Amino acid sequence: MQKLISLEEAVEAVLGCVQSVGREEINLSSALGRIIAEDIYAPLDLPPFNRSPLDGYAVKSGDIARAAPDRPVELEVVLEIPAGSYSPLELKSGQAVKILTGAPIPSGADAVIRFEDVEVLGDRIKVFKPLSAFGNYCFRGEDVKKDELVIRAGSLINPSAVGMLAALGFKRVSVHSVPRVALVATGDELTDIGEELAPGKIYCSSLYALIAELAEAGAQVRSTKIVKDDLQLIAGEIAKALKDSDMVITTGGVSVGDYDLVKDALDSIGAEVIFHRVNIRPGTPTLLAVKDDKVIMGLSGNPAAALISYHLIAKPAIYKLAGRRNYEFESTVGILENDFNKSSKQRRFVRGQAYLEQGILKVRLTGKQNPGIMKSMLTCNALIDIPANTPYVKSGSQVKVILLNTL
Repeated sequence: MQKLISLEEAVEAVLGCVQSVGREEINLSSALGRIIAEDIYAPLDLPPFNRSPLDGYAVKSGDIARAAPDRPVELEVVLEIPAGSYSPLELKSGQAVKILTGAPIPSGADAVIRFEDVEVLGDRIKVFKPLSAFGNYCFRGEDVKKDELVIRAGSLINPSAVGMLAALGFKRVSVHSVPRVALVATGDELTDIGEELAPGKIYCSSLYALIAELAEAGAQVRSTKIVKDDLQLIAGEIAKALKDSDMVITTGGVSVGDYDLVKDALDSIGAEVIFHRVNIRPGTPTLLAVKDDKVIMGLSGNPAAALISYHLIAKPAIYKLAGRRNYEFESTVGILENDFNKSSKQRRFVRGQAYLEQGILKVRLTGKQNPGIMKSMLTCNALIDIPANTPYVKSGSQVKVILLNTL
């Protein structure tokens, strides 16, 4: 077991212990928010024929090349093609076809002139200006070519992906199974919401924040439990949770105090503890263990510390379990808007709110940074990565920024 490791080592260790949890085939109507499990190649061209992008008249551009307001060109309207119809007609010189938006352009026509640009005279039209070849013309396959890779395996199925799959005719799609996660919160001081708060007790906010985070990440929370600081109770709940989940996350009880019993509980059920502490602040007391090829992650009981460790270490593992292609957090660079005056002997992750101003990424502190403070998480959409042994960071400094919820 490694006792104190870097963040990067922790993430590498966790990701090395998890694999996607399988796949299933579902109806496209249920696929929103799921992770596609196979590369999608287009079985047809989109659009599947040359089509009109507007209501007008399909013509030969050469017929109207010399049209002018004082010398209009007359064409015979020989057919009407509404959307959803098809005609094998081959347009001849001097002819036009009335055509509606989305309808196939007939063979021989190479332009569509708008209704408002012509004058209708019974079965003939007058055209008052020229239109170049392939004006107002949508080509077959201009969106997607047959056999083109359209969606890569591991991509999130968003509304646009649903629309694309429908356009390609997919009624069912192969997706990764949803990872099942169990949550165990430990601590004599914890009270569940809805119960009366006795003196010295607190509501179990970390548990419910993690429930929400997991739901947002696409995981299914199988069970939740609040457990007293009792070795046998903690061990029993973790062992029970492992039977019906792909991953167990605990919050609380992972530090080194007399009542921090999670590590001992894991030892008692035969789990292998991979690391126990991560060299970051907040979130130093973070633990990884494995039993029966399933991951147990122990997070701090302090709510902000638990959420920060979750984002940095646990969430990449959730994404990998879910089958995502992109699951590791990415960093960028921004400009700090206000001073951060605390010295940082450890590598520190500061809660911030990132925003763009005239094309420049800026980030402001969201409030107090103590690990038990929740308010500063409310508007936090980024973590400012401050290196170890930094005395302070002045406003206007360039800082490393991890944007949250960007995948």
